[in-house]
Amino acid sequence: IGDPSGKSAERVLNSVETVAGWVERIRGQVSRFLDFGDAPNAATMVSNLDWTGPMTAVEFLRDIGKHFPVNRMLARETVRSRLETGMSYTEFSYVLLQAMDFLELYRRYDCVLQTGGSDQWGNLTAGVDLIRRVEGGAAHCLTTPLLTKADGSKFGKTAGGETYWLDPELTSPYAFYQFWFNADDRDVERYLKVFSFRPREEIEELIKQGADRPAARIPQRALAEEVTTFVHGAGETD
Repeated sequence: IGDPSGKSAERVLNSVETVAGWVERIRGQVSRFLDFGDAPNAATMVSNLDWTGPMTAVEFLRDIGKHFPVNRMLARETVRSRLETGMSYTEFSYVLLQAMDFLELYRRYDCVLQTGGSDQWGNLTAGVDLIRRVEGGAAHCLTTPLLTKADGSKFGKTAGGETYWLDPELTSPYAFYQFWFNADDRDVERYLKVFSFRPREEIEELIKQGADRPAARIPQRALAEEVTTFVHGAGETD
């Protein structure tokens, strides 16, 4: 069940087996960036199917749906933009599911902060409100601006155009490197500030070198090497 988009088309429903396979792939990808070991602050990966699966429709409507005024749901931009073309109840109810996820994470793991892209603001605040209503607790949300290209389009598998994946089976490390190496001059400074762990002064020096010698693509090369190494390892980058 996907988050409704502003487009007229419904998302494609996938089988339980397909989604379970995606969960395992995500675990493998994220494990390159987060420690899932036994350390005190180790990351934990959970599946929301653990609490949505056993729940009955009556329990969902009584315990979760009761706290969502329909007039506020209809006022959501993603819903308003689809009123003319139509939206199924499945996508309409997505916000309830994401809010319930935050509530369950709060209950089970003392999770009090949810982060996401700025397009998730309504879903995140719905969870904050649900925690307040049901548990009387305080929770918070933090959004970050969506990453866009110089032409204003955003990154993402549904954004259209060519898509680049973390999975080496879908995007080879070579193609991944080339994507960053071919970054638009208008984008490379912003990409370095977002994706690089280099000091600010070093980034500013790379941008200066790029302006002085644009054909050498010095900042793009630094960006490509750092991000490809971070995602695929130094061996693949070499």
